[in-house]
Amino acid sequence: MENSLKHSKRLRRESTALVDPLFAFALGAKSDTGPSSTRHEHHKTLQLCTQVQHALNLAFADRYTDDAMCDLFVDAVRPAPDCRHLLVLVLVPPGRPIVDVLARLRSDAGYLRSCVAMTITRKRAPELSFLPLSAWGGGDD
Repeated sequence: MENSLKHSKRLRRESTALVDPLFAFALGAKSDTGPSSTRHEHHKTLQLCTQVQHALNLAFADRYTDDAMCDLFVDAVRPAPDCRHLLVLVLVPPGRPIVDVLARLRSDAGYLRSCVAMTITRKRAPELSFLPLSAWGGGDD
C-alpha cells in the first residue's frame, strides 16, 4: 500500500510538472502557486502584451511611412514562452512580399524594442520575434 501511494504521488508530481500552469488553471486544477496568483500573473502578461501591441503600432506608424512598409499592423502579441520573449503577429497588406517585410522588421528590431522599452514600465524590455501574416483583403474584387 505504501509503495503504491509513493508511486501515485510521483506520477502526480511528474504529470503536473509537464502541464502549463495557465492551462491547468483553465481546467480548474490547482497549481503550486495558487489560482489567485496565477490569475494575477496571467492578467499582467496580457496587460504587457497589449502595451507592447500599442507601442509597436505607434512605432510602425512613425517609422514606416514609405510605400514598402506602410500599412503594417500588429494584430497580436503573445508570450513565447513567457513575457521575457514575445511573439509579434504582424499583418502584411496583400501584394507585399512577406520575406522583404520580415527582413526589414529584423533589421529594425533594435529600434522597435527601444520604442517598447520607452512605453512599458519594466526593468528589462522583452525580446521580440516577428511573425508576418498575409492579410487577406477578400470581397473587394
